[in-house]
Amino acid sequence: MNLRLSFPKLDLFSQQIIREFYGFSKDPFAPEPAPHLFYLTENVREVWNSILSGIIQRNGFLLLTGEKGMGKTTLISLIYLYLATNIQNLKVIALFDPFQKIEEIVQSLLSNLGLSLKWSRSRMFSRLEWELTKRSACGEPVVLIIDEAQNLRRETLEEIRFLANPSPKIPNLLHIIFVGDLQFEKNLRSKDLSILNQRVEVRCRLRQFTPEESLGYIEHRLRNAGSATSRVFTPRAVSLITQNSGGNPGTLNRICNEALSVGYNRFKERIDPVNMREILANLEMEKEHGCLLPPKPLSWIKKSLGKS
Repeated sequence: MNLRLSFPKLDLFSQQIIREFYGFSKDPFAPEPAPHLFYLTENVREVWNSILSGIIQRNGFLLLTGEKGMGKTTLISLIYLYLATNIQNLKVIALFDPFQKIEEIVQSLLSNLGLSLKWSRSRMFSRLEWELTKRSACGEPVVLIIDEAQNLRRETLEEIRFLANPSPKIPNLLHIIFVGDLQFEKNLRSKDLSILNQRVEVRCRLRQFTPEESLGYIEHRLRNAGSATSRVFTPRAVSLITQNSGGNPGTLNRICNEALSVGYNRFKERIDPVNMREILANLEMEKEHGCLLPPKPLSWIKKSLGKS
């Protein structure tokens, strides 16, 4: 009979005990977006530069996609802060939990632009167009960031397109950064959204970490908590983590959090492959035979962790 363990969700008290047990100054693998813990890869640099270049060049529509857990919200939050504090004569508005109705989006834009909301629908739209036109003519563009764009209705997306491009004579009144999952990118290729898809001038994607980046991510997180990978995991345990995470930072966080919980419960200051296989089986992540990485990558991990 196969027994599957169940690990309860950690409460704040449990998290504090685990931090003290491993000597962490803070939670190294907290699931909440943490800008100061964001791990900078070459792919992230490319995405950052592409989006900033697109805004500077006044591109109308920009797109950032990636799998769930890849850090899209954290990255776009950093871009939002950078645009808001470093680019003069630029108004940036972020909707991290977008409304479903276009009227609500327009109201949010008007509110952020310091305008009244006590108008009829047609008056709100015309007033917004007038304000965007005025700002565009004065060299004061408005950038709208829409996170979780895959949740928007298709008719709302079409109406957003009209907000940005009310007529061929007045292009790019509103610069929009769509942030969504891979399904959103697929939706844009559908027939009813073909015009909007054609207007997207900058396309970026957060891609999965390489094994080297996965190890670097774990080390980066632990270092920020006052520890090191080699103090918490054996090389073979790290090998199993990177192999089964799929290069997804959200999944890395989940595996490592479970590992710390099990390690504490077993009074294991250093988590080994036996514990890790148990954790992966519980999370239903381990591959069919649970094979370790080949000798060469494992040797590389040992070397990276300072082990002979």
